[in-house]
Amino acid sequence: MNKITALLCLLTLQLGAATGWALPETVSVQLTDVTPSSFSVAWMTDVPAVPDVELFADAAMATRLSNGTTVTPMPDAPPMVADAARSNGIMKVRVSGLSPDTGYFVRTVTRDPAAAGSVNYSPLMQVTTAKEVLPYRPAADGTLPAFSNDLLTMKVFLRAGAAAEQPGLGALIILSSGAAAYPVSAFAGAGVSAPGGALDLANLFGPELTSYLVRGGERVLLSVYRGGTLATLEHYRRLPAPGQAVAVVEPVPGFFADLDLDGRIDGADFERFRKQYRSVATDSSYNPDFDLVPDAEGRVDARDFARFAREYGRTDVK
Repeated sequence: MNKITALLCLLTLQLGAATGWALPETVSVQLTDVTPSSFSVAWMTDVPAVPDVELFADAAMATRLSNGTTVTPMPDAPPMVADAARSNGIMKVRVSGLSPDTGYFVRTVTRDPAAAGSVNYSPLMQVTTAKEVLPYRPAADGTLPAFSNDLLTMKVFLRAGAAAEQPGLGALIILSSGAAAYPVSAFAGAGVSAPGGALDLANLFGPELTSYLVRGGERVLLSVYRGGTLATLEHYRRLPAPGQAVAVVEPVPGFFADLDLDGRIDGADFERFRKQYRSVATDSSYNPDFDLVPDAEGRVDARDFARFAREYGRTDVK
């Protein structure tokens, strides 16, 4: 970069500051819902933005991909849900028309419709599409019985005094598991009434990028993009054991003091609890999982810590 270019860049930055330009924030970017022909990207921002992505064939961003691909903002979200999500800065974009088992590079594009030229980009991310849908698993007798995972529903936590015709509408629920290559996601209010959301576990693909068979007991992290404050609530749960037929099920809570469900109550749990200590139900970051002694105020206080401390050090949690 020569001196003139450098000075022009500096001048542009200074003019932007002087005129009050501010780029929309881009936080909590995640690749989700990866299939053999598509994937999605979810993130949050601080304005009711226009979400978009740019797709490339290489890490140098030399080859932009667009022919044959489709970019869909706010996929699987009815207009009311999409509008509620966007107004709270919750973004999701799907890219489809892709090839199986193929690597792509993508970055998010967040445009503020209220400020021309106010655009922010996320760092470049790499994603590999799934290999194939395999709705069966070999049995001991050599047969190939079919399977299909359940539909998991969850209600998002509503802050005290949440004022909306449909509280929770447009929140985004993201389910991550160490057993799956990528998370799956769903908007609250899409397919079920808000504040509930429905996650299709049939869209989970294992590390080998073929369909993942839920066996029950898998530890999952349910992250809820609430929007408005860029806050994400995290809830560790387990998947229920599947039945004979596909069903609508709910995640299973674990032992109350094992906050990350790893079978131990240790420093990791303490660190999670510490971040929630003294939070109240009206705080954007308040998480009811840490309110171990429920009270009218919805406060995480000394009583909750005392209950947690009595279990600290255990390594035998089931």
